[in-house]
Amino acid sequence: MHLMECMMSTLLPLILVLPLIHFRETGAAAVRCDSPQYLDFGKVGAITCFFHEDFYAVFWYTAADLLSNIPTLRYQNGVKAGSGYETGEFDVHANGSLIIRNVSLDHNELFTVAYIRFKEESHKFIHVSVIVVVKPKVPYPKISLCGNVGKNCYTELDLPFVECTVSGVRPNISLDLIARTSDGDKALPSDAITIEEGIGYTSSVTTRSIFHYSDWLVLLICRASSSIEILANDESIILIRNSAVNISQREVTPQFVERGTKLEMVCTNDDIGFLVWKQEPSSNDGHQKILLYAVFIGEQFNKVVQSDVMLGINGSLVIPTVDVQHEGRYSCVYGDGMSNDVRVYDVLVVVHPVPTYLVVNGCDPYQYCVLEGDHQGSLQCLVRGIRPLVELQWKTFHDSDAAAISFTNQQLTVKDNGNTFDVTLTSTYNLKDESRDRITVECTLRKEDKPMFDLTSKLDLMFVEETIPPTKQVNLPTTGSVLTWVTVVIVVFLVLLLLFGLLIKTYLYSKRPIKKTLREEEEMMSMFNANNSEWDHLIESQKIAPGKFLSGDKPNLEPSSFPGGGSEGIKNQFLKQLKEKYKDLYETVQPIPYIKERLHCVDRVFVEGGIEFLDSYKGETMGNWKKLDSYQNVFNDQRVQSSRRILEGEPGYGKSTVTLQFAYDWCNSKGTSALKDIEIMILLRLRQMGGVSSIYRAIKQFILPKDTLLKEEDIEKIMRNCPSAVVILDGFDEYPDQDITSSSDVMNIIARQMFQDIEVVTTTRSSFLPKKYPAITKRLRLTGFDDSARRYYIRKAVVGDDDEERVNKVEELLQANPILSDLCQVPLLFAIFAHMTHESENFRKLNSVTSFFRYMISCFHSHMRNKMDDENVRKYELFESEHHDLDKAAFDALDGSSQKIIWDKHEFCQLIGQEFYDQYIRIGILVEEESVHIIDDPGTPITQHVQYKTEVRFYHKLFCEWYAAHYLSSYLQKNSDVDLSEFLQYLDPFDVQYLYRFSCGLNADSAEKIITYLKNIEGGDKFAILCILEQTGKVNHIKETIRELCFEGVIISGYDSLLLQRSSMQLLEIAARNDIPIELVFLFNCFRSVDLSTAAIKTTSGLDLTSRIPVKRLEVSLTITDTTEAEVISILQFASMCPSLCELLYHGCVPPRIFTDRSTLSSLESRKVEGN
Repeated sequence: MHLMECMMSTLLPLILVLPLIHFRETGAAAVRCDSPQYLDFGKVGAITCFFHEDFYAVFWYTAADLLSNIPTLRYQNGVKAGSGYETGEFDVHANGSLIIRNVSLDHNELFTVAYIRFKEESHKFIHVSVIVVVKPKVPYPKISLCGNVGKNCYTELDLPFVECTVSGVRPNISLDLIARTSDGDKALPSDAITIEEGIGYTSSVTTRSIFHYSDWLVLLICRASSSIEILANDESIILIRNSAVNISQREVTPQFVERGTKLEMVCTNDDIGFLVWKQEPSSNDGHQKILLYAVFIGEQFNKVVQSDVMLGINGSLVIPTVDVQHEGRYSCVYGDGMSNDVRVYDVLVVVHPVPTYLVVNGCDPYQYCVLEGDHQGSLQCLVRGIRPLVELQWKTFHDSDAAAISFTNQQLTVKDNGNTFDVTLTSTYNLKDESRDRITVECTLRKEDKPMFDLTSKLDLMFVEETIPPTKQVNLPTTGSVLTWVTVVIVVFLVLLLLFGLLIKTYLYSKRPIKKTLREEEEMMSMFNANNSEWDHLIESQKIAPGKFLSGDKPNLEPSSFPGGGSEGIKNQFLKQLKEKYKDLYETVQPIPYIKERLHCVDRVFVEGGIEFLDSYKGETMGNWKKLDSYQNVFNDQRVQSSRRILEGEPGYGKSTVTLQFAYDWCNSKGTSALKDIEIMILLRLRQMGGVSSIYRAIKQFILPKDTLLKEEDIEKIMRNCPSAVVILDGFDEYPDQDITSSSDVMNIIARQMFQDIEVVTTTRSSFLPKKYPAITKRLRLTGFDDSARRYYIRKAVVGDDDEERVNKVEELLQANPILSDLCQVPLLFAIFAHMTHESENFRKLNSVTSFFRYMISCFHSHMRNKMDDENVRKYELFESEHHDLDKAAFDALDGSSQKIIWDKHEFCQLIGQEFYDQYIRIGILVEEESVHIIDDPGTPITQHVQYKTEVRFYHKLFCEWYAAHYLSSYLQKNSDVDLSEFLQYLDPFDVQYLYRFSCGLNADSAEKIITYLKNIEGGDKFAILCILEQTGKVNHIKETIRELCFEGVIISGYDSLLLQRSSMQLLEIAARNDIPIELVFLFNCFRSVDLSTAAIKTTSGLDLTSRIPVKRLEVSLTITDTTEAEVISILQFASMCPSLCELLYHGCVPPRIFTDRSTLSSLESRKVEGN
């Protein structure tokens, strides 16, 4: 059945059920057709008339038909006829109303109906004027300066020009520009124009007299007027500040405030019409930014642009918790439309030093200091962690002593810690009055800094004769110190001499004759030479020259090394080494990074989440996702049988964990596993394979032990002759060489140009599929944990079967926080959550993935901090909060045409600092891996072909994106004019989605910029939803963005990832909570059923669309072969439960032949639900 036929046969009863039932209730009423009647362009329309139930005939005429007296549609004795009916342009309902199948501008005319009640009666003519209505895409007057931010906005400009338009509307509307003041609305001189374009009109109004009544701050209204209600909002508002007005000469009020305290700045104590708060950061690279603006006259509204500030009483600015970034100049420009003024503050953030005193080198801070020194020497004092920057000075404590001693060459050294400073002052003193043996001096602040800090350190300098060694020396060389250094040098020389003697002895010992007979030597050599290639390989792999084997150093080349001998023995050794490596991997699963002592076997913690496969024709990217019963079905379900499979999953959904479970099943020949009969399984982590083009080299380098005697040629021969093998390539999205297709075995294997008869499984993120894969490839995806999987995981991996109280505790936490429950469908996040809930119940407060991750990271640091000595805590706390170098390294790793998320340890330590590196390794956020590198460059010595080095990576890529997000959010906050399309060109949001989501959750400035950027890229509007959800609980500054997305319509597609589907549902929930209307919800290929008991539509991914969502238009895509008539009817019943629903449409359906549920019809009738 064609879509149009399906729509008409299904929806016409809905369109006309209202007049039909109304007539039956008022059968004695007069015959009438209201005029004019308004019909929406491009939709099914009905010219509704009220006739007697038992009428004989109706004849419908267009204006042209009336002249020829030939009706376009005749309806007589239940028989339909006429040219309009036969062409399909018109239809008629049983009550006589005319149906226009697709309203166009041609129908904007006068229609006439001839009505005959009884056969013998004469015609009764009724004329109906039809006005075709075209609604604009933007449902409010659009002010050009507002762009796409919505109907209310703020801007600054120096050219007094503004334009307001409404496009694509019919009938025409008029626009006016008005200045809103405390004395009422005042018309502005303006020019209006209207032109007809296509099916509608475009009206615009402009003015160059914006500042006609006020020269600083103006509240401008664009108002639309029309004979009928076409727009959802008739007014748009813009608050405009004249940037040409210089306020820099205004009086500035200094404001000193300690970090961590609350600050409130008053704008004015007078009545305010509207205002705007701005900040100019104190740093040179900072940019002026809008903090908030508010309107208090007419339609009152306010928008807090920065999430770290609040609007206080009477327009004051409140910063609940002051931090260093709040330092700068603040201005509040306010007015009432007739007059203006400004209030300016200079905010200086004060951070007290740690320790809270000046440190003098050589002094004990807990007792009065006395230093002995010569008549000339040096003094040093310092202060750590202070802000603002201060200057130190050495001086005499008593002014009367100033002539007795001088301080020269005062060298001030400043270390910038980012938010605070370490200041060190080193000064040379000269005793001028040699008769003095004691002078009191002090290190103190300059006079300008003393109002903020009361810091001074006092000490006594005692002077001794030059020939007498002092009891304490202040950086001055003396005879005693020289003797000490001479002693140290002699001791070091003797130690080095002893070590040299030991080395000589060891060398001579190594040159002693080998205690073997010639015959024994020949027997050994004959055994080695039985396979010359093995002998050559032995030399290379063991890095030992021929003839240099000592009795204690001989490598294991006994026949037992290769059981069975020959090729069979080599293969057995290969299998043994594979299983040993996999055992090391699957027995060291670490659910929580910082608890290294809590390692688990994967089989103990692995719990199956949901898994689906794409049911589609070969090579098709579209189809239906259908459920698999178990991860084991990947290899034994006939529906996914193929030599090539791609296992997809969002970050944290357990792709790598399931590969370890596969390894466990194979190694242990698990009885229920399809892998138990597979002879060889290869598991490679693609992130390690940068620069390694050969698959055989990769196996040798990353799986086999260092001292293996197997060569690449042996591995290739085994793989080629193996009757059954499985290759698992884990983490294609992290593969560094994915763009190198010609010389990479990995890419050739995926494309089935290698290992054609070997089963290959490639894991990757859903948004990062290989660009080239064969049509026979079967796609599968992990869908995360449902309630039963989570409960099973708690029992299996966390508390055991006996601790029911702990199980219930975790479940109660999830039930108490729906957002947390949703996040914990991601297996990685749930695993960490489940293992950490005994530490705190703060999880109840978390409402976004950013807040979840922030709290999780803080727990990691807190756990490690509790284990540290007191003297290390301060430095540790600094590492916890100050991680700029790590942020930059993480961002650079993700940013680029190919990602590099694994580093050489030595280079990485230089990048972030050794102490910082050690700390993050101890926590578990960073992880070390040993790797092997093969050097094939010509001239490379044989002993250097194989090189081992330590590499470092993040515990999971999510952690890399977390720290990269700190850099991105900070960068965007400081660089407001950056071109995001260029700056973010290599950061695909569907590849590094958490980078964008974290950035939006960390900083509201960045959130607004990123969401705007995402909405303007292909497919980015969907992804913007994920970023919006990071602002859950504080969505005021992005309400207009949510409103725009809801106005454009929300599509929930079965082809989208589960994460995106779930996020779209959450967007609908946010809109509902904030009374934001939702124009359209389209369930595309994801309808499963209707649960009338809960008034919800169930989707194929297990999500619910409830009737409380205030959607105006609902569209449902169904499948003819899979949908029953009862399901179609159930959608109508669901529609009757939706109080906001105005239109219902389903595609690809088989309509119900009979619909007998009168209560449902009555409900739809009472709300005038239409079917277009």
